[in-house]
Amino acid sequence: MKSLFGKYKYLLLTFVISFAIFFRSLFVFFTNDDFFFLKISKVTNLSGFINFFNIVHGPEGFGMYRPLTTQVFYFLSNKFFNLSPIPLHIISFLFFFGIIYLVYKLIFELSKSNNIALISAFLYAVAASHFGQLYYLAAFQELGMAFFVLLSCLMFIKNKNFLSFIFFVLALLSKETAVVTPVLITAIYLFQGFQKTKVTNFKKFIVFLSPFIVCLFAYFLIRLFSYGFTSGDTYIWDFSIRKLINTLFWYLLWALNIPESLIDFIGPGLNVNPNLFTYWGSQIIPILVSFLVQGVLLVVVLVKALLEKNKKEIKERDWVSTFCIFWFLIGILPVAFLPQHKFSFYLTLPLIGLTFRIAFLLVTSKINKIFIWLFLLIWTLTSVLTLKFTVQTNWISQSEKVAEMAHIYFDEGQINLSGKNKQNLVGKNIYLVDTPIDSTLPWSPTSTLKTILSNKNFFEVFYPNLTAKINYSGLEKVPTQKDAVVINSNQILGY
Repeated sequence: MKSLFGKYKYLLLTFVISFAIFFRSLFVFFTNDDFFFLKISKVTNLSGFINFFNIVHGPEGFGMYRPLTTQVFYFLSNKFFNLSPIPLHIISFLFFFGIIYLVYKLIFELSKSNNIALISAFLYAVAASHFGQLYYLAAFQELGMAFFVLLSCLMFIKNKNFLSFIFFVLALLSKETAVVTPVLITAIYLFQGFQKTKVTNFKKFIVFLSPFIVCLFAYFLIRLFSYGFTSGDTYIWDFSIRKLINTLFWYLLWALNIPESLIDFIGPGLNVNPNLFTYWGSQIIPILVSFLVQGVLLVVVLVKALLEKNKKEIKERDWVSTFCIFWFLIGILPVAFLPQHKFSFYLTLPLIGLTFRIAFLLVTSKINKIFIWLFLLIWTLTSVLTLKFTVQTNWISQSEKVAEMAHIYFDEGQINLSGKNKQNLVGKNIYLVDTPIDSTLPWSPTSTLKTILSNKNFFEVFYPNLTAKINYSGLEKVPTQKDAVVINSNQILGY
């Protein structure tokens, strides 16, 4: 036990620091898509559970095939956890820690350097871009997909071909973006071949890859005819090169710990909305200063690497750079042409390429250890500051607060609203309305509440007896019938 602790003490320390940064995510509520997923995952028999994996026909209103990380995941809350989000957050954390460990193992296998693997895992573990995956349970799909993709890649490296394929299938059952797995495995094959750390006959590799290709072909056909292409308000495909560069630019910034919500304040031509500093100056200025210091330190390391004269080390650096850039781009490719559907939690897989590249530079540039520790400190500081700002401003955390307030109100009547609880509301027609004062707002509180509660899905899950009686009336005339209960939406929103 002592020797095992000594071997992995820095990795264990990484887990502790990462947990300290993100532990508040354990106690946030459901929101938005969570309620729909809870509804479609509510089954009472084995046939219903098996039907989760029906690839020909999915649940009504759900055009995705992600049974393992959606229906099965939320089924656990329905069946065993009494609709409590905390156990699901714990499961998310366990998968997250599993990914951190797999990042360490993968980078170690590729670099043969324990230091590079440890630093890469640390940079990955504390990155602010994990906010979405850990604070929003619907983003567990990303964690499940990345976990199984990494296992598939590692099993390939260890020549466990059957297990590699099985984990690939599990990744596909988690999220469709796992289709990039064979491409990532091919990148690993080429990288190890050029590095001469593992030489595999090309014909054997094609034989190994054949089941993956056949599976992908069948998967694409079934998906095309059963589910079609992803569609929705923000699922608008745009293959413009200009939009692609803009999208990749933002994903790179988010990967380097810039807040996701910064995109809402920066318009075309890098025009900054002054409200960013008017309302959030005390939070955003420290983030930008820390980010700038982080950037300067990175530039110093890059310049030192470029001054390297050893041809062997230059060649190794170039291969690592190529591999890391390729990993990042392939990892983000499934969402790269959706410019209106950008979220930092899509970096779960691509981020590995960036952290590997930075860790490799820090270790091989022969730079002072104090400099490395300083960079790790600044990277962590930037992440912590960004996470704090994100929790205060991001739609996920703000929506969770509103959804929890709605749950307390309808369940217990403890919020200082109209004092109604679920017993008093049964059989009543419930109208969620805007007030005349709300007409001055740029948004409708009722429409906002409708989005956060996923229309009637919130009530379908927690209060099925009230579902049919819920009406999102907005600014319509307030009803006067005796069985009508009127609730001002702005009060549930907290103002």
